[in-house]
Amino acid sequence: MAQHQHEAASDGDRPEVIIFMAVDCPITQKYMVTIKELATQFAEKGISTSGYFPAGLSKKQSSAFRDEYQIPRIIKLVDDKKHVLTEKLDAKVTPEVYLVHNNQVIYRGAIDNWFYELGRYRLETTEHYLIDAVNATLEGKQPEITETEALGCFIQRSPTKSETHNHH
Repeated sequence: MAQHQHEAASDGDRPEVIIFMAVDCPITQKYMVTIKELATQFAEKGISTSGYFPAGLSKKQSSAFRDEYQIPRIIKLVDDKKHVLTEKLDAKVTPEVYLVHNNQVIYRGAIDNWFYELGRYRLETTEHYLIDAVNATLEGKQPEITETEALGCFIQRSPTKSETHNHH
């Protein structure tokens, strides 16, 4: 019953944060503290956070990853080794974040500007792209920045028919 009332109180779909992750990606690992803090903040605003693992995530890996980084249950960890969501959102690296609302991608890219190139990061983060996008969306506004380039570990894709006309 309580859940039903909650849905009625929120007008339509709540925004959702999707983060592509890899258990063995050092940048995903470095970002876990930030990701946990953000997920907690977002949960207070009624926004869910899910981690999708394009390299696959067994039950054993999932619980080991949760234990190692003390990941709260509010973050859903999802095995995406069939690349269903990876392909749909065209994710390229881990970690890469998407803010989705009413089936629309509102923001995609980096969590913030902590990393400015692979292996190099600022002492202090000055741009909080994901938080800004979430706050704007909650205020019914379009975020100022809707896309940034995420830096991280490349998502290995299995070659498919669509890759035959790939122009890389």
